[in-house]
Amino acid sequence: MEKVKVVVIEAGPDYVEQVDSWEMELPEDEDQAIAKAIEAVEAYGYTILTNDQGGCNAYCSVFDDQDYIAITVVPCGKELDK
Repeated sequence: MEKVKVVVIEAGPDYVEQVDSWEMELPEDEDQAIAKAIEAVEAYGYTILTNDQGGCNAYCSVFDDQDYIAITVVPCGKELDK
């Protein structure tokens, strides 16, 4: 387990905006870490925009060793078109 920042990104029809973030203990395996982060974001009441729906839920590595997991959500109060 390692402490990783989870960044919640709201994706609207013509914008993206960071709406929340926190650090949490997550498995070292990237796929497992993303799955756990998605569970945590859902627990906060957000609706996940999955990758196959146009979201981008991914483990992101950046140059200054401040890796994070980006989780994309639909705008607050909006529903996904089914």
